[in-house]
Amino acid sequence: MPPRAEIDGALARIQAWPGLSRSPQLAKFLNYIVEARLNGNEAGIKAYSIAVDVFGRPQSFDPQNDPIVRVQARRLRAALREYYAGEGAGETVRFYLPVGRYVPEFGASGDAGPASGGGSAAPQRSWTRQADAPGRPWLARLDDVALLVVLVAVALGIALLLTQVLAPRPTRTPVPQPPSVAVAEFTSVAAGDTPGASVAGLAVELVTDLQLFPFIDAVYLQRAGQAAPQDNPAAFELTGIARAQGSEEQITASLKRSDSDTAVWSKTEKVPVTELPTSIDQLSQAFADQLGALDGPLHADAIKWLETNTDVAGNETEYVCGLLFTLYRETGNADRGDRARSCTTGLLRSQPDSALALGMNASLLLDRALRTQPPARLDPEPMSEAQRQISQALKLAPTSSPVWREYAFFLEDVGRFGESEAAFISALQLNPSNLDALAGYGRLLSLRGKSDKGEKLADEALRRALSPPYWYHAAPAVNALRDGHNASALAHAESLASGDAELASVIGTVAARRMGSQDVLNRYIAQLLEVTRFRRFGILPVLRQRLGDAELRTQIGTELAAAGIDKAALNGPY
Repeated sequence: MPPRAEIDGALARIQAWPGLSRSPQLAKFLNYIVEARLNGNEAGIKAYSIAVDVFGRPQSFDPQNDPIVRVQARRLRAALREYYAGEGAGETVRFYLPVGRYVPEFGASGDAGPASGGGSAAPQRSWTRQADAPGRPWLARLDDVALLVVLVAVALGIALLLTQVLAPRPTRTPVPQPPSVAVAEFTSVAAGDTPGASVAGLAVELVTDLQLFPFIDAVYLQRAGQAAPQDNPAAFELTGIARAQGSEEQITASLKRSDSDTAVWSKTEKVPVTELPTSIDQLSQAFADQLGALDGPLHADAIKWLETNTDVAGNETEYVCGLLFTLYRETGNADRGDRARSCTTGLLRSQPDSALALGMNASLLLDRALRTQPPARLDPEPMSEAQRQISQALKLAPTSSPVWREYAFFLEDVGRFGESEAAFISALQLNPSNLDALAGYGRLLSLRGKSDKGEKLADEALRRALSPPYWYHAAPAVNALRDGHNASALAHAESLASGDAELASVIGTVAARRMGSQDVLNRYIAQLLEVTRFRRFGILPVLRQRLGDAELRTQIGTELAAAGIDKAALNGPY
C-alpha cells in the first residue's frame, strides 16, 4: 500500500475534481470506503453499511430489494475511469473499485488496475490443438473419398431445397439499431467568462444519466484542443451553450446528427445565476427526460421504420420490441398490443434469457387477461405465467429500472399494493428519469385514495414528459374529481379517453353532470354505456377493480344514478 500521506493527497485532489464534487453522494461514497480501508475496517465495507451511512437508507435496508449501492458503485467506477483518462492522468496513486466488491484498491500510475478489478481486461484463453486422429482404413482409398464428397453434396442440396421451398423462413431486413450519442462540454458565451466554466461537468452528468436509459449508448466527446481529442463514432452529437441574461443563466442543449450541422432537437432551461453551480444534476435530468424517452428525438428514425415495416417477424430485437411495447403503452391500441406481443414472443424464442422481453411479455399477458376476464374471477393460469416471467426477469436483471417498473405494474394489477409501491421506488432509484415509473407510482397512490404525494408525482410526470401518454392523465383526472375541480377533471378525461374509455367515460360523466353541461353529459353517457367491460360485467364491478378509493366509488355511483344510469347497469351486465 502507498504511504498514507500520498493516498490522502490523491483523495483530496479527486474530491476537488468537478466531475466528482458536483456529485456529493459519489464523493462521500469514495471517501467512506477509502477511509474505512485505511483504518483497517475492510470487514465493515458492506452494502448495508454503505447504504445506511452514505446514502441515508433506514436500518431496515435490504440490499436484495434495493440496489442503490450497486448502482452508485457503477457510477463511481465510471467517474474514476473518466478522471484518470483526463485530469487525473498524472496521479501516482490511483483508486480502483473492483466489480462485485466495495473494498477499494490502490494502484500506481500506469497500472491497468488490480487483477480483481472486475474484468477490465479480457480473460486469458488458451486453445489446445487436438492431435490428428489416425486415419480410418476405408478413407485411404481415393474412390471412397470421392464417393463421400458426392454423397455429402447431394445431401446438402436436398437440405437446402427443403429449407427454402418447403419451410421458408422470414427474410431479415435491415433493422434499426439503438442510438449512440456523444456529449461534448457546453460552452459559456457570456462576456468575460471562461468558456465552459459555468457549466463544467454538465456533459459528464448527461452521459451518466443517458446511460441509465435502455438502448442508449452515451459517451463523452473531447473537443479538438483538449488533452486527447477524439473522433466521434456516435450517430448523434449533443452539445450546448450557457448564456447570461440578466440574473438568469439560459442553458440550451442542442442535438444534431454527427454528419450534419442542422439541429434535430433543442431545449432551453433557465436557472438563476447564483443557483447554477448546484443545479447541474437538475439540468442534466431535465435534458435526459426528453432525450432518453422512447418517443424522443434519438429514436425518431426507428419509430419511422416501424411505421413502414408492419411485420417484424425474423427481425425481433430488444430494441424493436421495446419500441413496439412503448407505442402500445402510450396509446392502448389493441393492434399495437398484438404487434408488441408477437415481437416479444418471437424474441423469447431466440433469446429466452432476455430480461426485458420477459418483463414486457409478462405485462402484455396480464394486461390481456385483465381486459377480457371478469374482474372478480380472473383465470389463474395467465397470472401464474406472468408471475413466472417477471420473477425470472428480476433474477436476470436485478438492477434494471424497466424491469422493476414492469414488476411494479404487475404487483399493482394483482392487488399487492404495498409491494408495488416498493417496486416503483426501486425503479426510480435506478433511473430517476423513468417517467413511466414516476407516473405509475403517482397513479397507484392516487387511485387508492387521497394522497398529496401521489398527486405531486403524477403532476411532475405530466410536466416532465415530452409527449405524455394518455394514462398519465388518470391520476390527475381522479384527483381533480375528488377535489371538486370539475373543469380540470373533464379536461384530463378528454386526454384519457384515447386509451382508457372506462375511467374517462365515468369521470367525464360525473364532472359534466356537476357542471350542468348537458351536451357534454349526453356525449359521455353514450360513451359510458358502450364500454365493452361495463356491458359485460357492470359499471361498479369494473370500477372496484380499477379504483381503490371506496369513498370516491360511492360518490361516483350516486352521481351516475342521478345522471340516469339504470341501477341494473351499475351493478351487472346490460
